[in-house]
Amino acid sequence: MPEAGNFPAGQPTVLITGASRGLGLEFARQYAAAGWNVVATCRSPATAGDLQALAAAATSVVVEPLDVTDDAAVVALAQRYATQPIDVLLTNAGVYGTLAKQSLGTMDFEEARRVFDINALGALRVAHAFLDNVARSAQKKIVSLGGGLGAQSIGSLFGGHYFMKMSKAAHLIAMGTLQTEVKDRGITVAMISPGRVDTQLMRDSGWTGESLKAADSAALVIARIAALEPSMRGRLVTYDGKLIPW
Repeated sequence: MPEAGNFPAGQPTVLITGASRGLGLEFARQYAAAGWNVVATCRSPATAGDLQALAAAATSVVVEPLDVTDDAAVVALAQRYATQPIDVLLTNAGVYGTLAKQSLGTMDFEEARRVFDINALGALRVAHAFLDNVARSAQKKIVSLGGGLGAQSIGSLFGGHYFMKMSKAAHLIAMGTLQTEVKDRGITVAMISPGRVDTQLMRDSGWTGESLKAADSAALVIARIAALEPSMRGRLVTYDGKLIPW
């Protein structure tokens, strides 16, 4: 396993948050298979058996502990990788929150703080800390997962789910504002909705209809990231290429 910031030269690098399972694990697996350097982060590497197995089998994968709600931990990781260009910063970590705690009559505002801290502040916290790494890379891409429920065109279609919707609306405006500020550095910031994917987050949402497999959604999102162009800056894009106004 390579040391922090000491990956083989000549390969692009991706940093992924929330990589212990679901989409995050699939992103790590597929980027590694494509020959990328992969910094795969999660809150508890010791319990991330599948991710550890991937790192043991793929010499270009490093597993790092990271809680995206912990300011000091995010800064410390950025300092460890201070000299490492990051072509794609993929902020995938997110939670849906408990439905019963974000409905009229049963709202738990401590739950709101938790959901906001992970979904909105977590993505911004990580992007802020690793801006220089992204600016130093060849591809210069910051991609934040999800956001569709934060768009008025989607979030207003049905009731409830307040904290998830509100956190994703805040996430959209944070990433959109970030794009405005980093455009002159050649950085592309985009939000990509992975669709309804068979992960724990989807199960927490209460959805029981058709869903995408994590491996299929990850492959489509990776292809979308590869195809990002300047016109997509600050936009919300679906896994199949549709633009969602927000």
